[in-house]
Amino acid sequence: MSNIGKTLCIYSPKGGVGKSILSLNLAGIASKMNYKVLLLDFAVHTGVLNMIINEEIKKTLYHLTDDMVNNRFKKIGDYVYKYTDSIDVLSAPKDPRQGNKISSRYLSMIIEKVRNNYDVIIIDTGAKMDEINIVTLDSSDLILFVIDNDMYTLKNTRNILNIFNDCNITNYKVLLNNSIDFKTPYFSIMDMKKIIGANIDYTLSKDLFMKDLTSYLYECKIPSLLDGFDKKYKEDESNMRIIITDLKRGEVNEKN
Repeated sequence: MSNIGKTLCIYSPKGGVGKSILSLNLAGIASKMNYKVLLLDFAVHTGVLNMIINEEIKKTLYHLTDDMVNNRFKKIGDYVYKYTDSIDVLSAPKDPRQGNKISSRYLSMIIEKVRNNYDVIIIDTGAKMDEINIVTLDSSDLILFVIDNDMYTLKNTRNILNIFNDCNITNYKVLLNNSIDFKTPYFSIMDMKKIIGANIDYTLSKDLFMKDLTSYLYECKIPSLLDGFDKKYKEDESNMRIIITDLKRGEVNEKN
């Protein structure tokens, strides 16, 4: 197995599908698999992970890119927040005005720099298909499209996947997040596959919906690291372990 870290981009063309919570849970799972993990928050205008971690983070992605522009950068460790011994966070700025000043040209450079320091790099993104997301998608080993049972999400996902297929981009998989759809679903799995024109590679179950999720996050707790998570959510833990295993092995479906 290569010592170079693998990058997993969590993306959806629609907000509210659970990308940030999934990013946190996957980071927790990867750390339990004895990997050193970096959470990268490239949702530069919202800073969702920053709000979830809920700590006073002094240096962010903005400070890192600003120091790179002005030749003050020394090492990545100066800019990360150490969540646990095996999970670091490089946060987006809380101030959206600073987010506007982050140049996309440095993001691929940052990804390459952190590959030598971490086994797994999980990148949370915004929904807008802007230059920052394009650079992030191009720089990632595996792109994980997160969908829910919603026509707007499915149609937008199909549009993006059509572009991917036209450009012969194949390093993506699709995850259906049922944990936020705790009501009767609109579409069957077969319907959703037909709408997006692709396979659904992974799923998260309705069981993963957590009534106490807000309190967990307010207390800066990653759900997948809570005691008993592996027993209570055995199927979902197993599926997330498969995602990390596929990432590390470089197993990405070839799309027709």
